[in-house]
Amino acid sequence: MKTMIANAYLLCPANKIEGPGNLVIEDGKIAQVGGPAIEPDEYIDARGLYLAPGLVDLRVKTGEPGAEQKETLATASRAAVAGGVTSLVVMPDTDPVIDDVALVQFIANRGKETAKTRIYPAGALTKGLKGEAMAEIGLMQGSGAVFFTNGDWPICDTSVLRRTMAYAASCGAIVASRADEKSLSGKGVMNSGAFAARKGLSGLPREAEWIGLSRDLLLARATGCTLLVDQVSTARSIDMIKAARADGTKVFVSVAAHHLFFNELDVGDYLTYCKVNPPFRPEVDRQALIEALAAGEIDAVVSAHDPQPPEEKRLPFGEASFGAAGLETVLSALISLVQDDRLSLLEALAPVTCRPADMIDQRQGRLAEGAPADLILFDPGTPWLCEREDLRSRSLNSPFDGRRMTGRVMRTFIGGETVFER
Repeated sequence: MKTMIANAYLLCPANKIEGPGNLVIEDGKIAQVGGPAIEPDEYIDARGLYLAPGLVDLRVKTGEPGAEQKETLATASRAAVAGGVTSLVVMPDTDPVIDDVALVQFIANRGKETAKTRIYPAGALTKGLKGEAMAEIGLMQGSGAVFFTNGDWPICDTSVLRRTMAYAASCGAIVASRADEKSLSGKGVMNSGAFAARKGLSGLPREAEWIGLSRDLLLARATGCTLLVDQVSTARSIDMIKAARADGTKVFVSVAAHHLFFNELDVGDYLTYCKVNPPFRPEVDRQALIEALAAGEIDAVVSAHDPQPPEEKRLPFGEASFGAAGLETVLSALISLVQDDRLSLLEALAPVTCRPADMIDQRQGRLAEGAPADLILFDPGTPWLCEREDLRSRSLNSPFDGRRMTGRVMRTFIGGETVFER
């Protein structure tokens, strides 16, 4: 069966496509990009909407298995397709932890059974995420784990991290690490500084990120491991990564979409929906992240989707859980930067399409013949009000709640099939 999407404005950062055209889908794959119109079995008039690859999100938490009241793969994928996310990598910090072959296979199979999106498991770097003994990296990689991480918990024992990095390097596996020094960050709840002091809240200092990052970069260089710096949040960290790359270190870097939109002042009067880790930083850091994104120095923008139920957020700020729901707001957060003339549309789409897809060695994330027909039709000019009650995640803890946003996904395709239509 051939489907033609006609009268669309095509966008593809991978192939530098930007302009009006048609696209043909056949057997779940892209059969033709541009070119003359054909006689299809199904005709979809895009009516001038923008047609781009579906988004690839490298950092999504769910509660499945073990905490399904927060989120399941099914409910996460429901929110994802509404936000244009067609492929997502799920973090291993579940209960039980995804630290062996059976659990990697469970997530992959469960995703195929219940989720609308493509689901890719990330494997635990250490058993139980305890930071003590290396997990079965090679076996999990063979079963489909796309990279390995200790989630929100950096490995404090440097010798353990060095061994895991060395083994991952021998397997050609990517290690994703949160840059943090726990002896400094301790029990902090927001960015350390004058604003936190005025609020009477304990701080998460930027120095903790710098010290943790310095160690991780040195070990990646020494072992030959490919490192993914997970959710960088400060200007100095970007400079450190640039220097390491110049020295030959193989390093990728991701940033959470909300760090491009908010700064520490958005915590306001103890808004727990803005309690995330890493925390929102000073405005100077937010601006530096945007500049790095525009310069192509950020490899992936992630949702950092971390759903928390109301009973874990409606608490005093110091007691509330970290985390923000983010699957439905990634695209709009990036389009806000386009509206502010900080990025072009192709620059905004690259770190959520082709770059993360290439990182995990997948063919989606581009408009190219033979690629999976994972696509979105969206209108970058449609305004909307983000209201938590309208979000599709099982948990509704969004820092964007009450914000006026721009850019709306109107239709999402996976394998050529419509999985969402607004």
